[in-house]
Amino acid sequence: MPRTRRCSDTQWMQRALDLARGAQGLVWPNPPVGCVLVKDGRALAEAATYPGGRPHAERAAIEAAGEEARGGTLYVTLEPCCHWGQTPPCTDAIISAGIARVVCAMQDPDPRVNGGGFRRLGAAGVRLSVGLGADAAAKIMAGFLHRTRTGQPLVLTMENARTEIPRSCDGSLCTQGDGLWLQFRTKQGQERRRLSGDMPELLALLGEWGLTMVAVPEDDPCLQAMPAVDLIRAE
Repeated sequence: MPRTRRCSDTQWMQRALDLARGAQGLVWPNPPVGCVLVKDGRALAEAATYPGGRPHAERAAIEAAGEEARGGTLYVTLEPCCHWGQTPPCTDAIISAGIARVVCAMQDPDPRVNGGGFRRLGAAGVRLSVGLGADAAAKIMAGFLHRTRTGQPLVLTMENARTEIPRSCDGSLCTQGDGLWLQFRTKQGQERRRLSGDMPELLALLGEWGLTMVAVPEDDPCLQAMPAVDLIRAE
């Protein structure tokens, strides 16, 4: 029986990771999170963070499942939030819905959460399992994790960043004749903005705006001013 349960956990977490991956580049300033609500071996509801960052995946899945959520298991790729922002805490929604168990890939390093969500759930009697799918979740949320740690978006170097925003990124930087430009996604579509200033200052500004990952063409001159530690290459 335990072996069957582990296989089931892996299956549902993989689905949550797939949902999170599909939200990449659409949800800044929030991380791309996937969530599946399961009961009696059947998926009741699933969700990813909505474009623009809200609603969160957990709350959306719980609302979709309704009363059936009671006694179910929630598979989620990041620790549920426990603080009030523009929306109520997801931990409160989980507890109110009567969810019995939460399987979570990784802890949220955001200082407003950072283990507080787990403590809140545990104190309410919700059973917790943490760590399944952690490596994959960290890769999907690499930009969010980097911005949380450094205050700056992660920079991805790509061959085609001049012509389009890569699916996993919030935006792309490109030097043109009249300066440096940022093309970025919003809830309404795409916008374009001219930037000025030194690159470290600009990266800090983009972090303040909430961007988590930006792409830069491999042959763009602005790439030379990027801190090497902040660069990753597209696979």
